[in-house]
Amino acid sequence: MAVYKTVQRQMLLDFLKAHPGQTLTVKEITAGIAENAGSAPSESTIYRLMRELVESGTVKKDVNVESRENVYYLAESGDSGVSMRCRVCGNVYSVDDESSRRIKDEISRCGTALPDDNIEFIIKCKKCGR
Repeated sequence: MAVYKTVQRQMLLDFLKAHPGQTLTVKEITAGIAENAGSAPSESTIYRLMRELVESGTVKKDVNVESRENVYYLAESGDSGVSMRCRVCGNVYSVDDESSRRIKDEISRCGTALPDDNIEFIIKCKKCGR
């Protein structure tokens, strides 16, 4: 499938880059783009673009544990495959490469296989821990 670099796609990527580590629903993304740019692509367009961006690995998709809604966030370059997600606010924090390697080595040493090489720890971040 051809990837078109449309204005709408660029607006979406720019918005996600301006909100690193935040997990956002399509409604939040659409409202945020509209607030910043004055107008926004439709929610159906955002959903279509998100599907393409998730398939390409540019964006990661998750489910908010509390609301059970799909949330999206920009994948970091050099993503180590180990992250921490706050169970309260949903923000995602990446673990550095060296710590990720040690975590994966320790898990492998215990005889556990990593199904897709991604590990996510559910935490309560400092902001929400107060």
